[in-house]
Amino acid sequence: MVFGKISKKFALVVGVAGTLSVVSFAYPVNPSPRVVDNGGDSLTVRTLGDEHYRYTQTLDGFLVVADSAGIYYFADENGTASKFKAKNKGARSAAAEKFLNRLDSKKAFKKHRERHPDRHKLPMNAARAKRASWVPASSVMDGTETSGEKLPPVLRLPKAEGHANGTNRFPVLLIEDNSTKNLDSASLYAILNQENYTRNGYTGSVRDYFVDQSSGKFVPSFDIYLVKVNSSLSSYINRDYALIQEGIAQLKKKYTSFNAALYDSDNDGDIDAVPVLYAGAELSSGGKTLGGYQYELQWNECGKQDAGGGKRFNSYFLIQQKEQLFPTFVHEFSHTMGLRDHYCVASDACYSQYQNSQYQAPGAHAWDVMATGMYNNNGLTPPNYSAFERNFMGWLDYTTLEDDFEVKMLPPLNSGNFALCVKASKDEWFVFENRQKVKWDGALPNHGMLVWHIDYNLQTWDNDVLNDDPAHQRVDVVEAGNKRVTEYYDGFGGYGGGNLVDDPFPGSQNVTQLSPLNSWSGSQLLSGIFNITEKNTNVCFSTDQSVSVGNCEAEASSSSAAEISSSSEPRSSSSSVAKSSSSVRIRSSSSSWTLPVSSSSWTWRVSSSSVPEMVSSSSYELPALSSSSEVSVRVVASANVAEPFKMQVVGNVATFAGIPNDAQITVMDVSGHSIMVQKSVVQTRGMAVVDLQPFGCGIYLVNIRGVGVNGQRMNKTVKVMRK
Repeated sequence: MVFGKISKKFALVVGVAGTLSVVSFAYPVNPSPRVVDNGGDSLTVRTLGDEHYRYTQTLDGFLVVADSAGIYYFADENGTASKFKAKNKGARSAAAEKFLNRLDSKKAFKKHRERHPDRHKLPMNAARAKRASWVPASSVMDGTETSGEKLPPVLRLPKAEGHANGTNRFPVLLIEDNSTKNLDSASLYAILNQENYTRNGYTGSVRDYFVDQSSGKFVPSFDIYLVKVNSSLSSYINRDYALIQEGIAQLKKKYTSFNAALYDSDNDGDIDAVPVLYAGAELSSGGKTLGGYQYELQWNECGKQDAGGGKRFNSYFLIQQKEQLFPTFVHEFSHTMGLRDHYCVASDACYSQYQNSQYQAPGAHAWDVMATGMYNNNGLTPPNYSAFERNFMGWLDYTTLEDDFEVKMLPPLNSGNFALCVKASKDEWFVFENRQKVKWDGALPNHGMLVWHIDYNLQTWDNDVLNDDPAHQRVDVVEAGNKRVTEYYDGFGGYGGGNLVDDPFPGSQNVTQLSPLNSWSGSQLLSGIFNITEKNTNVCFSTDQSVSVGNCEAEASSSSAAEISSSSEPRSSSSSVAKSSSSVRIRSSSSSWTLPVSSSSWTWRVSSSSVPEMVSSSSYELPALSSSSEVSVRVVASANVAEPFKMQVVGNVATFAGIPNDAQITVMDVSGHSIMVQKSVVQTRGMAVVDLQPFGCGIYLVNIRGVGVNGQRMNKTVKVMRK
């Protein structure tokens, strides 16, 4: 069984950097039904969508629009107010019922969507200019030798903002006007910063949330600044940037010693991020709302704002203080670090009905804080970051899922911070994680193994529409069962989440295999995942249908793996391994073999008492010692420096022989940028072993430089793929 390395100013610590986007990054509106006074009538409605587009409907699904006085009317087929005032079912006039029976609701929604275009889009050329900093366009080498060959730019998934790691501080602006006062600053400070904050049903503070997601790699704190604007907050609707601009002016006027340098962790001249929280509940008028999104001042009319000391205000998010503060803060703050939305954002498909469709309502739903999962437990318990999100932030390294005879075990993500990965290409991969209903995952719809299918695409990433296409979602949960999310509302765990209980494996329908595992192009990556078992919070499976997972326990079993090198001793197991300078001996209770060692890396699988038979130039295969005794051994011996250069990659480990003693080893990404020098390298005379585990799946360039014993210089770059 194998698994991975299973009126005061308050101080605050967090890190966030400006994030360029083609659109502003919003959050999904909580669709919980609410009762409103509709001109003397009690009307129950729910609002869906986000800052890009939102709409209100009755409980039986009819679109309603408000007039200038805030009175709701049923929408006509042009998406505008009809003459019929909105009322609950059973309270409508005969004429209104006749109108609704004849209404083409799909047309009404479509026209309404067209009448409310996204007001936060950016020019495409602006997005391209900003993104140029991370698009690699340099020379890379061929398989073995240095080459000047130019390859097309690799448009890989961008990295998280620099402030996503470390102990960083962020300024939080609380803005009030003459009639609406800020929340108590001490209480808000506790919600943002207090360690193990559990008052009033909270699962933790904002700080707690990010410390848990990052396994302590990111520890934010938030400094609170209280400011007041002279105009009413509602006067800033449809000119949100003016509220930010005025708030900053009042901040500088009131806090003359404001030190912007405290909040620029990457020292790029911009304050990493500024959460702006206006007093009261969300304000709206004429179909427009105040805030509810993350954006950058450079794309507003006002531009970046001076913060003093050569620093500028740029990245911000604007939300209200009174309702759902915690989940919206966590969601929008995640945007400042680079994550996109994983719910359906801008397409008409977001709000379609899927009862009679081959697809289901798109989105990651209650499983994801970047989707509607932010509202789990009424917003007090947003779920853990998925392994994909943690990997994006640099908080988790995937472990490659090997297609072998070993039993795989997934410890819970919340405690083990471990996930398995299968690559289809540089832009497409599957992630396997174990989610248990503990702490931040305590309000998930169910528990077990989630399988994520990630398919990065530059345009959908830029436009923040990763999951807008129900036929091809880019951050997709591969559902185990056959329950379907038939409408947007069903994706909220606290409301219609019963349609999500079958998503994990084995899940509510005891689905024990996923076979085959295919990429979007239809190519088979694995014959399947079999014998999926969940026991004592662990999940186990195999990639071979004939291999039983047993008890799915973390303790060492009769099958174990031992790995030795020129400087290490074998680990104990039911079979033992001993090494000499020229051979390796593998011994079980009944038999032993002595096998020759060459200068390369060799692998044996012990599986029988018969004499080993050579299968290839780099491995020996042995049938079983017994039905319960098996050991895999990788042996690396000292290389003869006189030998020609050799390279071998086994799993996460690349072995190089025939190189200079004490050669300098540099690992680069495919664009030629150095990501590691002499780290995770074991060197002996004439050879080196490089552990690629920390860098995840993908293609890497390894440069080897040095002078051999014969005085000959080596400067060789080779391409290595870690699957």
